[in-house]
Amino acid sequence: MIGQLLDGRYRIASKLGEGGFGHTYLAHDTRIPNEPLCVVKHLKPASSDREYLKVANRLFTSEAQTLAQLGNHDLIPRLLAYFEESNEFYLVEEFVEGRSLELELVRGYRLSDTQVFQILDDLLGIVEYTHSHGVIHRDIKPDNIIRRRSDGKLVLIDFGAIKLVQTQLNQEGQTAATVAVGTLGYMPSEQAQGKPRPNSDLYAIGVIGIQALTGLPPRELQEDYQTGELIWQHLVPNKSKLVDVLAKMTAITTKIAMNLRQKFASF
Repeated sequence: MIGQLLDGRYRIASKLGEGGFGHTYLAHDTRIPNEPLCVVKHLKPASSDREYLKVANRLFTSEAQTLAQLGNHDLIPRLLAYFEESNEFYLVEEFVEGRSLELELVRGYRLSDTQVFQILDDLLGIVEYTHSHGVIHRDIKPDNIIRRRSDGKLVLIDFGAIKLVQTQLNQEGQTAATVAVGTLGYMPSEQAQGKPRPNSDLYAIGVIGIQALTGLPPRELQEDYQTGELIWQHLVPNKSKLVDVLAKMTAITTKIAMNLRQKFASF
């Protein structure tokens, strides 16, 4: 794939990652001066069945249109193109230069309340926008959050279009399995069961806040064996309103509304 020219325009430079539903590449747009970098996401359908491909094409087009609409937000990568070649599907997105939030959340190092608040406020502003457009991210984690080099702002990447297409194909009866999209530690129980809701994104953001505040990744935190909720408040030396907010964001039995952002007004 490296060196291949897609759609007569995008030359693949290197692989960024891969998963069960496709591959992600860094590419050069050869039709623009200086050939700027972009991100190419490649969906390879699991079946060559005509009806399967027909459904895949429809879902892919619908999802690409959704991403194009979301791209109006400054802190979400813009969709640059989408196309099909040889019954395989591609999305081309803006490349965000920077480093992932994961590099800032060093194990054993606690961020201050003010720093954690800023991270939460930035992320909640983005998902408030996506949720208003009916889009659930479903894979919010430090590795999918980029601190943009140009201005230091947090950008939320990887909206799982490829994953969403494959999951919807499963739900339309093309396969028998139900696919849960997300990352262990950052997704709540309903998402693990393949039934994500908007508050599932809020849970993930809350977990990131806990990770920043305690200096421990979520999979190193204990869980209440009866409720499944994380046990972490004893790790924070000074209790604050932020602790209360994070506890509510990650409460298994509590539905959190988007007006939760107002809780931060007193910081």
